[in-house]
Amino acid sequence: MTLTEPERRLHEAFATGAEVDVRDAATADEPEEDGSGWGPRRTVRAEVIRSLLLGGADTRPGETPVVHLVGARVTGRLKLVFSQACCVLRLEKCWFEEPPQLYGATLHVTGFGGSYLPGLALNTVTVAGNLDLMKTRIRGLVNLAGARIEGSLLLQGAHLSRPGGVALDGSRMEVGSGIVGREGFRAEGGIRLHEARVGEALRLEGAHLHHPGGDALCAESIQVGSRIDCGEGFRAEGAVVLTSATAGRAVSFRGATILHPTGHAVDARHLRTGELDLRTARAEGTVDLRHGRLDVWHLPTGTPPAPVHLDGLTYRALEPQLPVDRCLSFVTRDPDGYRPQPYQQLAATYQAIGHDDDARAVLLARQRHRRATQRPLGRVWGHLLDATVGYGYRPWLAGLWLTALTLLGTAVFRAAHPKPVKPGEGAPFSPLVYTLDLLIPIGGLGQRNAWYWPSDYVQWLAYALVAAGWLLTTAVVAGVTRVLNRS
Repeated sequence: MTLTEPERRLHEAFATGAEVDVRDAATADEPEEDGSGWGPRRTVRAEVIRSLLLGGADTRPGETPVVHLVGARVTGRLKLVFSQACCVLRLEKCWFEEPPQLYGATLHVTGFGGSYLPGLALNTVTVAGNLDLMKTRIRGLVNLAGARIEGSLLLQGAHLSRPGGVALDGSRMEVGSGIVGREGFRAEGGIRLHEARVGEALRLEGAHLHHPGGDALCAESIQVGSRIDCGEGFRAEGAVVLTSATAGRAVSFRGATILHPTGHAVDARHLRTGELDLRTARAEGTVDLRHGRLDVWHLPTGTPPAPVHLDGLTYRALEPQLPVDRCLSFVTRDPDGYRPQPYQQLAATYQAIGHDDDARAVLLARQRHRRATQRPLGRVWGHLLDATVGYGYRPWLAGLWLTALTLLGTAVFRAAHPKPVKPGEGAPFSPLVYTLDLLIPIGGLGQRNAWYWPSDYVQWLAYALVAAGWLLTTAVVAGVTRVLNRS
């Protein structure tokens, strides 16, 4: 194979791993997207690079061979399918005529930093170290499905573009360290990490993902050793899907903007993690946390940013310790309507930290929400239980009603003039004891059956007090029974 001048330089530098920078003064500042016009002095054939990767040049004892090319126009297709590279590959600030095909290959540390590519096929590849895509411009699919990267996948500053489709497919990918997409990472199209395995962290702080109407980030069933961080400037135009995801330490959306107004902004059903931070800067759409399992849930301090599906979600603690009405606002705004479990979970959380009054407030709110779903007769009975004993969670209300009725009856009966049923028999008339005898439905104090009233309105008051006594007693029993049964 006859080599051109830049190809010869690359061959000579291979044995020592020296960098070969083929840029010239006239075109050094041109963006990599304009590389199609670079002349012969900046052109290297893909087959030459492939030959070097497969050991097509001599090496030197004690030296580490590297293909390190900077600023070249790579013509033809770099194809290394199911092959094993013998050295590190670093192709920086290069322009590629065709998408490299490296699927199934076994590679050492590999980098395309700052390069322009019309696509990249790395599916089922094995990389013994980092895969560096920092500051790349890729106008096509980046296929990493089934890839195994022993180090990190570096995406800082990269711009991926495949509008309307998947820009990066990392389904079933395994990354030993982390996926780092910070510091200006952009994607026009979806990022798919379905069933990926990441040893440490998925870091997307400051990343911008644009896939309106679809999934901007689909990481269903992903497993991450430490944390998933989509906060501090993260912006997604499209849904963020973390269904059945697992993160050992935390999942954070603090300071994020997620826009998917026609559906779920965040779909995190069956999420398993230590801490979940939902303190977003802006969220349009709903948040689905159904059947998730958390240790700590970090809540926004203001109005909930988006309605949250909560049925089946369990957690041990809430941070910070907000007033109970703020926490209840999450539950009452659930798009699924009334569900008992979110109320029970919130009440249990308050009980665990000794806030029994707040727990009762939550359970009372639950009964009031449930009442709205009942038939008219059930709603009437519910209003009665609420007004009289607060569904059993405010039994002191019954005492207030009894006190008020006792004072009313005593005052009226003291001003009226009763007649004995049997003159000369029984205890003297006592307005207070007579009133209590009417209000207490069980037993008797000897007054109710010993006196009667010639005035109709007083007699009707006596009947009303008897009825009120039965209603209050029934309400107290029903409310207490409801609490004991946790219905």
